[in-house]
Amino acid sequence: MKQIERILKVVLDAVTVLGAFAVFLMMAHITLDVAMRFLFNDPPPGTLIFVSRYYMVVVAFVSLAFAERRSGHINVEIVSELMPMRMQNTFNVLGALLSAVIFAMLAWRGLGEAAKKHDIGAFVLEQGIAIPVWPSYYLLPIGAGLMCLTLLFKIVRHYTNHENKTVLDPF
Repeated sequence: MKQIERILKVVLDAVTVLGAFAVFLMMAHITLDVAMRFLFNDPPPGTLIFVSRYYMVVVAFVSLAFAERRSGHINVEIVSELMPMRMQNTFNVLGALLSAVIFAMLAWRGLGEAAKKHDIGAFVLEQGIAIPVWPSYYLLPIGAGLMCLTLLFKIVRHYTNHENKTVLDPF
């Protein structure tokens, strides 16, 4: 279990660095676009495409599992905190299991869509330049798949590690 945790940590840290790099590239790309538009009235082609199809998708979806690893998602406990710990744990496990199923379906469907876009070589024309967008379709299934694996790991760890009392413990 510790080996799986280490591998998952390394992968999630790597995609988090990728997310941070995407934020940096997005800022640099937008700054370049604004500067070239203002100074030369000739912005580089593809800024909107890269921001919406690549940078934002990386930031939004690929980094989801990192937030789950740290239990950083919003968790509202208005009624459940009044219940016994055993019932809270049951709700946590059921919620994590339902989320894992939903993210698995999202990853599966996203992978099918990515394969279709890959097969046709999807691209967008901007200022007469063809910008391939099919690779960006693989980002959603990667992010959803990592989220599913993280949730499943937390559930398995909860049942195999008797020291942890809740399924939402970060790792």
